[in-house]
Amino acid sequence: MKMILLACGAVVLSAYGGYLYGKSQAKTQIIEKQTEVIKYVAQKRAKIQAQPNASRAELLELMRKGEL
Repeated sequence: MKMILLACGAVVLSAYGGYLYGKSQAKTQIIEKQTEVIKYVAQKRAKIQAQPNASRAELLELMRKGEL
């Protein structure tokens, strides 16, 4: 009886440990994706700002669209 309880406890603890490990990995992936999006937006913003003769109205229009 004691061995069965010990085995069940080991299974429960290993399942909980796997859950915690998976949870920490998910946070890492979300942070990496957010970093990639920020880099892409910064590159696109720099490209738009580097274009010649961008008037204030054009820049405001791009900002309203969410491209700037």
